[in-house]
Amino acid sequence: MNHNSGKILVGNHRLLKNLNSNTVLNLVRTKAPISGADLAKITGMRPSTVQNILKNLEKEGMVSRIGIGSSTKLGGRKPILWKICGNYGYVVGIQLEINEIQAVLVDLNSQLIAEKKIKIKRFNSLSDIDRKVIEIIDDVLDMKKIMRHQLLGIGVGVSGLVDISDGVIIKTSLLPPSQQPIHLERSLKQYFDIPIYVENDANAAALAEKWFGKANGYNHIVFTLVMIDRDVFGVGFGLILDNDIYRGANMFAGETNSFTINIQKILRDYCHFYDDHLLIGDQSVSINELEIHHLIKACELENEIAIRFFKDTGEIIGKELLSVLNLLDPSLIIIGGEIAKAKDFILDPIRETLKNGYTLGVERKFQLLESSLPDYSVALGTATIILQNIFQEPLSTSI
Repeated sequence: MNHNSGKILVGNHRLLKNLNSNTVLNLVRTKAPISGADLAKITGMRPSTVQNILKNLEKEGMVSRIGIGSSTKLGGRKPILWKICGNYGYVVGIQLEINEIQAVLVDLNSQLIAEKKIKIKRFNSLSDIDRKVIEIIDDVLDMKKIMRHQLLGIGVGVSGLVDISDGVIIKTSLLPPSQQPIHLERSLKQYFDIPIYVENDANAAALAEKWFGKANGYNHIVFTLVMIDRDVFGVGFGLILDNDIYRGANMFAGETNSFTINIQKILRDYCHFYDDHLLIGDQSVSINELEIHHLIKACELENEIAIRFFKDTGEIIGKELLSVLNLLDPSLIIIGGEIAKAKDFILDPIRETLKNGYTLGVERKFQLLESSLPDYSVALGTATIILQNIFQEPLSTSI
């Protein structure tokens, strides 16, 4: 594979520009195995039109015949059944964080086929972001021996205020204020001649939960993305209202003010834990090295400090959620990020905070669940954006 980052990469989108082809293609994706006759009934197209589209899609390698169906009660020729060729092309979804970059590789059947994380020491410039994005894309492609020309699009998720129309990050903690706004889409277009979408991380995570996780079938969702480690603590909301992402007049809906706390400050200031180390079973971990996975393990070992940590953290998250709950009245609240792996250790105090803080005097019915995608939800969500554009599919369609 050529790793020359200065080379423009071209994707094959010629066939996808035809609206009828997109309609047929999306139906094959969502309803496979399906016959040409059934496609004609659903779309209202002439059977001959559908057959021509299927032949063209087959010629391009996007669909394939997977067998013969049963004939009708009246007899006649048995129909050919069709499915999507997942390996026709691939999309990459990326999450940019202060100290980490994640990427997933997804095929056209919405199957996750490769994933990768790279730890970093913060980004220094836009060109530094470009280099890391190119590096991790090459890595996930190499993992499955996939060529660059098979890449159909790139999605990038980032915390902060994002203007999705131009792919510009208006405000973020990724780079110093003097280097903002960040024209990320325009910059990456120097290297990739394929669709590139930049999205707020909480919105992306909400989309991933809608396509791949527990939010399928819900129309009013608040996805609560919690970022917490040794350096940062942040809560952002991805809002799906009436089955569509709600962005607000300036596309900044769901953003909250940053916090000045982290794991260590919560332990000291909220839990009043002043020791230099936390004992987790027979392992002693420095408080300056503690991560969420350490605290989850400690909870499972019934460590009282770790249990108190998630109780206090849950109250902080619950207080942030309370105004959103009162204002938007969702049917489902998802807690996302690595902290979701704590399950009831974090969910119970959030539930209690919401219950105690709700003041309208009427029982509110909603579900509060942990994300089914705690590790790669943002990256999967940005990949979903590319898939939606390829198939021109409304958000409500299930997979």
